[in-house]
Amino acid sequence: MTRPITFEASVEWQEGRRGVIAHEGKPPLPVATPPEFGGPPGVWTPEELLVASVASCLMSTFVYFADRFKVPFLSYSTAEKGRMEMTERGLRFTEIEVAITVGVGDAEAADKIAALRFEEKLEKYCPVSAALNCPVRLRFSVSTTPDDRPREEVR
Repeated sequence: MTRPITFEASVEWQEGRRGVIAHEGKPPLPVATPPEFGGPPGVWTPEELLVASVASCLMSTFVYFADRFKVPFLSYSTAEKGRMEMTERGLRFTEIEVAITVGVGDAEAADKIAALRFEEKLEKYCPVSAALNCPVRLRFSVSTTPDDRPREEVR
């Protein structure tokens, strides 16, 4: 890719510590200050969205490489958490952990993911995590799905 790509959004304050993220053609997304800082519970916070952005970028990167290298998979899920701490520069994210679980249909697909070093590819090529000033730590696991339920193969 030789030309830059631009991503746009806008935020409008609503009331109190609430706002809404908007962009033409997409549903509005209510956001608020975290409850830990006086915001209302039950509303997405910028901090949660940052952590979710890392996880969803890692997913997109995984799907890209699975398609490129023709690696079939049945499922992909994550559990993530970001840690914020007071530092000499102020309150900062000091770490984001993402546990990734990939389900595949057989040992051959699992071996292919290992041989192609998917975990390293995710660490290197996810642009969102590469833009951060804190470490993103991955726990990457691949397992075969032993149940007999018919599942759609994703590629």
